[in-house]
Amino acid sequence: MAIITISRQNGSLGDEIAEALASRLGTTVISRKYALENFFGQINAGTLDRLNESAKFFATNLPGSDKTYADILFERIRTLASESKEKDLVILGMGGSVLLSGFPGALHVRVTASETTRVNTIARKYRITTNEAFEVLNIADRKHKKFVRTLYGKDITSPEQFDLILNTDRLSVDECVDSIVELARKHDLRVRISESNDNNGTFDHQTRTVAFKNETEEEFAKILNIYNIEWLYEPKTFPVEWDAEGNVTMAISPDFYLPKFNLYLELTTMDQRYVTKKNKKMRLVRELYPGTNIRIVYKKDFNELVDRLKLFGGINDNS
Repeated sequence: MAIITISRQNGSLGDEIAEALASRLGTTVISRKYALENFFGQINAGTLDRLNESAKFFATNLPGSDKTYADILFERIRTLASESKEKDLVILGMGGSVLLSGFPGALHVRVTASETTRVNTIARKYRITTNEAFEVLNIADRKHKKFVRTLYGKDITSPEQFDLILNTDRLSVDECVDSIVELARKHDLRVRISESNDNNGTFDHQTRTVAFKNETEEEFAKILNIYNIEWLYEPKTFPVEWDAEGNVTMAISPDFYLPKFNLYLELTTMDQRYVTKKNKKMRLVRELYPGTNIRIVYKKDFNELVDRLKLFGGINDNS
């Protein structure tokens, strides 16, 4: 499940990216048009026109309510995000990056482009000259700034609030969608592991760079890469024993986690003394963290896998 907000400059292909992304994910774009049609109940044509034309009108109360149209807009977006457990959510504009700032799992994307690209995009879209497109762009930018200033009273385009900024001067719509989907998938995985750590009292190490402790681990990573199996290296630590004061005295950080299989792997290619200790840790993990899928890859299993790959040319001794 992904919650993706898309902020865009006019003419930067942000709308096209949002639509293509929603199509890829099998969901609907939550846009200003969608909000006006679905968030405020039955509204007459005059009210709809005012909401379309005037940012200030969002500050007025709904008939018979002590809440403004802006209040309802903000509440509905946050509610959609909170209820989006199984369904992906794509929010276009409307200050989604601000409304869902710090929201667990939300990924904030900004789509930009140079003025030249934006003018040319608008000229092609509306079949007008570049001079006419330039005027259209200026009007659109002014209206957008006024809308944002009226509803939020702040700059909602500052770069630090975004996780990904895409420049469509050199990127196609498909390339942008590919980037967002891949980032969203990895981000969702990281969030789920973090939530698991919070729930189980395990330790999160996902921000560390990969630094293998030995050649065996590095070689195993190459094997996984050959088979296109996604992996994380030591993403978390499971405490398994504590002293009388509650200090952790024994823990295990499985070498690899395979998200596709929800499987933790601990490599063991050393002597029997250490294997026995690792087996004890495995048993304790299964007892203390029910549902955790964890296993040991023994030296014999590892060597057979390496030899099989060498036989088929997958690995060479100098790799």
